[in-house]
Amino acid sequence: MARPTRIPSRRLPESVRRRLEVTTAMAWEALVEQHVHEANEFVSLLRGRMDMEDALALYLAEMDLDETMATAVRTRVLVALEPAEPAEPRAQPGEAEPLRLPSLPVPEIDEDDAGWRRFRPDALVRGIRRRQQRSAETETMIELALARAEEAVMQTHVDNAIGFTALLDDYVGIGRAVSYYLGAVLLSGSRAHSVLQRTMARLADVHLPR
Repeated sequence: MARPTRIPSRRLPESVRRRLEVTTAMAWEALVEQHVHEANEFVSLLRGRMDMEDALALYLAEMDLDETMATAVRTRVLVALEPAEPAEPRAQPGEAEPLRLPSLPVPEIDEDDAGWRRFRPDALVRGIRRRQQRSAETETMIELALARAEEAVMQTHVDNAIGFTALLDDYVGIGRAVSYYLGAVLLSGSRAHSVLQRTMARLADVHLPR
């Protein structure tokens, strides 16, 4: 495959260069939005199994985002997940202030002997097995969720790459245009190869005779 390449914009007309800048910005934004959606899904899926910050950090690491995009995605996800502070009710003019009752202490409950049963050897073994099962289930959920996210992001890459090929159709070949897209979004390695292959396959239905 062609290596990701920076676009030699000096060879393009000024109007095309401007459109290319806009297309690149739109492609980057589409990727950020897709990652934000997938990261939110990932964090929500693991709620109760993993700390939110840890789940988000795991997503960003596994999806191998560059620092700029990772920062943008992390910021938007944290803002979206930040719970809104409930507004305290305010008295309307002429109304009495709402009555605030003091919080009452929670009574302590003495533990009986049944609480110590969890320390029996058979109970400890069952607890270990349950934790191992939960750990295996969590790992499976993580693998499946990341695979789903990879597929969704890959489709976004393909859509973006097709936009590049349409814009540069009069100046470079399809493969070269896709390579320019990969360079614009700093994508390389196996993911870049997959984007090129899938984009070419999609465009084959358009350009090849039936």
